[in-house]
Amino acid sequence: MATIMSIFPIITTSVAILFTYLLFKQWQRRKRIYQFVWFISLVMFALTAAFEAISEFIGWNILVYRVYLVLSASQVALMGAGALYLVLSKNVFNTKGLLTIDFILLIIIALFSWMMTLSSKTDYTALLFGPMEYPIAGIGVYIVLIIGAILYGRNKKDYERKMLHGHIYLIFAIILTLWMGAYAMVAQIYEENFVAGIAVAGHAMAQHVRNFSPLLTVSGAFLLIGVAFFSFLKTRFKFNLWIALGGLIIGIAGAIARTGAEFGNVLYLGEVMGVFLLYKGFVDSDKMIKMREKKLEESVSSNERTEVTP
Repeated sequence: MATIMSIFPIITTSVAILFTYLLFKQWQRRKRIYQFVWFISLVMFALTAAFEAISEFIGWNILVYRVYLVLSASQVALMGAGALYLVLSKNVFNTKGLLTIDFILLIIIALFSWMMTLSSKTDYTALLFGPMEYPIAGIGVYIVLIIGAILYGRNKKDYERKMLHGHIYLIFAIILTLWMGAYAMVAQIYEENFVAGIAVAGHAMAQHVRNFSPLLTVSGAFLLIGVAFFSFLKTRFKFNLWIALGGLIIGIAGAIARTGAEFGNVLYLGEVMGVFLLYKGFVDSDKMIKMREKKLEESVSSNERTEVTP
């Protein structure tokens, strides 16, 4: 049953669609990998917000719900991957700093892998590798990707080796998304938790599928929020602060949603506030990029006129 709060997912969807369009246009103009990764993540964000809006008026479709749950986790990881690619392309961190990021990511993934393994609600008989499923999917996959990147990057140029840090996390996010998605498509759905007018987050999905979510969301949030906030401290550009705050608010709202409390209002309010802050951060950063491009074009044009002057 729709309520006054049902308007918020509609607002979130509308802003996300506009945001996605503008980001795609920026990617067409500049062709940066972080712009494309963010574009894909925002397509996911717009879809999940649209699913929430539809659910408020006509309820949940089981297939749509399965897709919604996977995209909700994956979109955060891709946003984080985009943030990581951004700092890699801007040379914000030296090799020691990048290795520190890799180490922190591995700690986060390891911690939540074991936390999910120790969950008393998990049906391990539904998992291919039983209790070791999450350590294998999290720690195992990430370490294998690191080893593969080290071997692959031995004869590469410095810039290519640096970009491998982003490739590692992006491939990790894709593998975990597909892994989680495979279980989500066949897992039991508890339709009694499809309460009209209240967002259900993951509470209608089997626990063994939901346990994959923190491996994607927590690591992705660390990259998105941490990178944006660090960039703000270093550059004092406010658009980085808006991006950090937007990611933080959405992350907090999602964490509250995961607790199982009556969270519909908090989730929807968090999403709409977060997407507006992310949108503002993007618009402000895009203005700065266009100003720099214009100055560069004027500088090149001025130099060309100087060269042809007798």
